[in-house]
Amino acid sequence: MTVNENISAALARWHQCIATQDMTTLADLLADNVVFRSPFLWKPKPGKEVLQIVLTAASQVFEDFVYHREMTDGATWGLEFSAHIGDIQLKGIDLIRFNAAGQIEDFEVMVRPAKGLQALGEAMAQRMTAQGQYEKFISS
Repeated sequence: MTVNENISAALARWHQCIATQDMTTLADLLADNVVFRSPFLWKPKPGKEVLQIVLTAASQVFEDFVYHREMTDGATWGLEFSAHIGDIQLKGIDLIRFNAAGQIEDFEVMVRPAKGLQALGEAMAQRMTAQGQYEKFISS
């Protein structure tokens, strides 16, 4: 399968953001119409600002985050990961769809087990609250 060069470059930049935990360059990777699909919320959240809030907080609450496998159809990538929050281990998948320009236009997260998802939700809410971003995330 041939992958668009823009998407390959964007995926490499995404992995660099994760490896360095530096989300300052994230805005360039996001399409204006990006949508975030949370494992906690029933309704998708649109917008760059929301996804930046979420990904910045996530990069700070996950411990020992690592991607294990990548699966793709060319535009959408499934990135399997593991991490822990305190002593609770979790596994998950980031489903990231890129547009032809190599920008993320859809980002969906799935996490298991339920206890890990609960710990992640609590840690994310605490982090976003401490950063003054929780209300902005919830109200968007």
